Amino acid sequence: MNDLVDVSPFPNSKAERTFTGGILEAERIALRYQRRGKDGPLIAKVRFGPHAEGAPRRAHGGAVLTVLDEAMGAACWVRGWPVLTARISAAFRRAVPLSVNLHVETDIVREHRRLVFVTSRLVDSRGGFYAEAEASFARLSPEQLKAAGL
Repeated sequence: MNDLVDVSPFPNSKAERTFTGGILEAERIALRYQRRGKDGPLIAKVRFGPHAEGAPRRAHGGAVLTVLDEAMGAACWVRGWPVLTARISAAFRRAVPLSVNLHVETDIVREHRRLVFVTSRLVDSRGGFYAEAEASFARLSPEQLKAAGL
């Protein structure tokens, strides 16, 4: 993954009070977005901190789902498609350890009218597979963006 470049998909990427990342990222959920080339797939590097714990020494399922959702949404935003999640479905394959470097691979599957369909997989550097999700995202209209201050 040497050809990856850092990207900031969201307008509030530097916000200190976001649910993921921010100034306390090491304690919660640390996310860093990268992309393979200008138009390549979005990769989210993730590390679940102790404040994301569910079962002992394991990330909470809601934290894992949050990361999959955010990474898929980011895959849309980085392409210039502001979106909100419309529907999401996930499958959890293995318990996710805390304080381990993992990454989310995303794939934009198709578009239909205002909807964008995306899949994601949470994996480790050795190919260990932890969770996957698929979602549909609704594109925001110019009016919705303006109302949100974007």
